[in-house]
Amino acid sequence: MDFGSMFGGMAAFRNVHSVLILGVLVLCSVVCLAFIVERLLYFWRIKLNPEEALLRIRSSLLAGRIEDALNLLGDVKGNPILAVIQAGVKNSHMPREQMAEMMRICQMKQRANMERNLTVLGTLGNTAPFIGLLGTVMGIIQAFRDLAGAQASANGASVVAVGIAEALVATAAGLMVAIPAVVFYNVFLKKVKRIWTEMEVAAMEMMALMALQAKDPASGGRNAG
Repeated sequence: MDFGSMFGGMAAFRNVHSVLILGVLVLCSVVCLAFIVERLLYFWRIKLNPEEALLRIRSSLLAGRIEDALNLLGDVKGNPILAVIQAGVKNSHMPREQMAEMMRICQMKQRANMERNLTVLGTLGNTAPFIGLLGTVMGIIQAFRDLAGAQASANGASVVAVGIAEALVATAAGLMVAIPAVVFYNVFLKKVKRIWTEMEVAAMEMMALMALQAKDPASGGRNAG
């Protein structure tokens, strides 16, 4: 698509409202692209099987060696699944109900991090077409005003046709912003739901490991270490 021929030399740019609306849509596209890239990088870093992480620390947890388990987990920053597991390990000395509550609190915090900027994408996906439609409507109004002007007697209906064609550019620009915003919003939302499920599984497996530790006489109970 030749954007130069689409936007270059357009009569719509003679109107302040057309320039303003297209400028808003360009700004929306930049914001949309920035948030899409940021979320792609965020979710790309979250590549972990919670069962593998729990398998690494299983023996340490069962033996009550909490510090060893935390060292095996390593840096959990930016990884919500590891963060939930870490919350369970750090609070493994608590009763099961309190330990489960601490992991639940961690899950809620991590979900807020995962959903960051998704509201912006959803809003852009919903509002960008209406911004473009507003530009089109205002452009059509201007086209009919041109029809009543001096050029109408010389050019006839072509004045309206050209004006409407130029006004529709705003709708096209709005859709170009909205479509990727909606697509990636749904993709990221699906990733959030999948990771949330994995966090739930990790929390339940942590509870099961702590139950085994409490029943294992060799570990000296939950307070061993």
